[in-house]
Amino acid sequence: MHIKVFSQRFNRELAGMDLPDDLNEKIKAIAKVFSVTRHMANAMIFGHILPPEDQLDRIAEVLDVCPHWLSGKIDKRKAYSGREMLDAE
Repeated sequence: MHIKVFSQRFNRELAGMDLPDDLNEKIKAIAKVFSVTRHMANAMIFGHILPPEDQLDRIAEVLDVCPHWLSGKIDKRKAYSGREMLDAE
């Protein structure tokens, strides 16, 4: 997985959500929506860390995108189609 690609795509998908403008409030909201810690939410936004595969799948499901696309493994954006996508490639 490519951290920067993930971060760019994650932030692009977040832009379509109704999240607070204040960074601290936004991080809290992201942590709650995606069931991650605030530290993890902050790190994902700024491209410092990739979520573990199970969290990536949950994030992709909430965003309705393919985990492979979100992680940068494939270039074409696809909708979420279930956990089996993580094992497909």
